[in-house]
Amino acid sequence: MLEASYRLGDRLLYFRIPMIRGEDVAELQNRLGSLGFDAGRVDGIFGPDTLTALKDFQRNVGLPIDGICGPTTVDELLRVFRNSATNVHSVKEVEIIRSQTSPISELNIVITHQGFMGGPAELLRSALAFKGARAQVIMHPDPSALAGLANALKSDICIHIEEQRGKQEIHFYQGFSYASASGLALAKLIAKHMNAPDCHLGVAVVGMNVPVLRETKMTAIVLSIQDASFWVLYTPKTSFAITKAMSEWTSGNFRQYIST
Repeated sequence: MLEASYRLGDRLLYFRIPMIRGEDVAELQNRLGSLGFDAGRVDGIFGPDTLTALKDFQRNVGLPIDGICGPTTVDELLRVFRNSATNVHSVKEVEIIRSQTSPISELNIVITHQGFMGGPAELLRSALAFKGARAQVIMHPDPSALAGLANALKSDICIHIEEQRGKQEIHFYQGFSYASASGLALAKLIAKHMNAPDCHLGVAVVGMNVPVLRETKMTAIVLSIQDASFWVLYTPKTSFAITKAMSEWTSGNFRQYIST
């Protein structure tokens, strides 16, 4: 895989369109984040947040502020790097969800799918709308395009639904030694309601590095259910569980699901 073929220092890293991707970008983001320079989610994509953090680092250590990670910047990163398990973006993400007070009526929720899930998606949208949330459904066969559309809508939460043979799981973003604190908290909260006695749907929470989680900028989860027949039979229960979770999310009664 091309993204995995680079290590930090193998090539110049800078902001461009299309954005540079790779494990070297993820290492840069991890190193910046451990030093207190917020490069955003560690996703291996050199975007605007990474550019800002890199410039802040260069300014802080007295390097030319060109936003280019070349040999001199890499040498300085290696010199001052703290091998910390705490990324500043993770800390900020936890603080945001700890202090959130927005009611469900102020949530902008997008429900995404790649096709053949229009019925369940619309039922979920209706259930959320009944609770007062601003919810809409978007479909595209390309998961990266879906992430881009969700980002363009400036959504607060993205719920992606899909079929996954033989398994029932809720996925949150986890990749490059990083996990989304808000995604994990929301996934655990939804799983609690889906696995409750009145639903008893038996879903597991699993971290994944897939485009719809990696490339979205908001709190995002993927709901993967074993087959289409499940959606026909259990969409009402699923929608009920998710709306209960959303109400709990906005009330702040989910602190125990935040990993610190």
